[in-house]
Amino acid sequence: MANAGAILAGGCVGMLLKKGLPERFRKLIFDAAATAVFLIGISGVMSEGLHAAQDGSLSSQYMLVLILSLVFGAVVGEALNINDLFQKAGDAIKKRFSKGESNVGEGFAATTILFCAGAMAIIGSIQDGVQGDPSLLYTKAVLDAISSVIFGAVYGVGVLLSAGSVFLYQGVMTLLAGLVAPYLGDVVVSQMSMVGSAVLMLIAFDMWEVRKFNVANLIPAAFMPFVFSLITRFF
Repeated sequence: MANAGAILAGGCVGMLLKKGLPERFRKLIFDAAATAVFLIGISGVMSEGLHAAQDGSLSSQYMLVLILSLVFGAVVGEALNINDLFQKAGDAIKKRFSKGESNVGEGFAATTILFCAGAMAIIGSIQDGVQGDPSLLYTKAVLDAISSVIFGAVYGVGVLLSAGSVFLYQGVMTLLAGLVAPYLGDVVVSQMSMVGSAVLMLIAFDMWEVRKFNVANLIPAAFMPFVFSLITRFF
């Protein structure tokens, strides 16, 4: 809901500004938002990966699960080439909606891909559904608002229409995550949250342009703790 509202608000502002947001402001705000994403990620890893004993000492937990989840998740993601699947889906949307002289369809296609195809949308929805923690989705809402100001000045109404796609997409993801949460167990939920938080840290590096990551290919890593729990039950 917050993301859709942010897109509508940002799109309207962009349509009013027409010339969009100055590049220096966009860069500074995105760097600040990337810092917030990184801090959320490292906070999640530390809160779930550290255990405080009664004597006040700290010890790590789930580190092996974290490492194995990232490694096997990356292998699965690369094998499926999820990043390429997102790209192909985006091309299909553009081909479907970008017909005719109006740029409304092109704007709808481009911004729907931008707002829905990222790892933040998926991991944020999982954290919201499983843990009831929408903080990442709120951070994403800030980024979506900034982007919609920029694209709203170019595409107009097409950007506003993409808010509906985001609302349905993230709503369904959150609902599904909430439905399966009771069957996961507290330990698996903590492990999934920790792995997802580690992926968020890579998203921040990508946003800072420190290094380019195919973050979408790491999405399966967040589900690996659940897979491992299923395997241990059988063996």
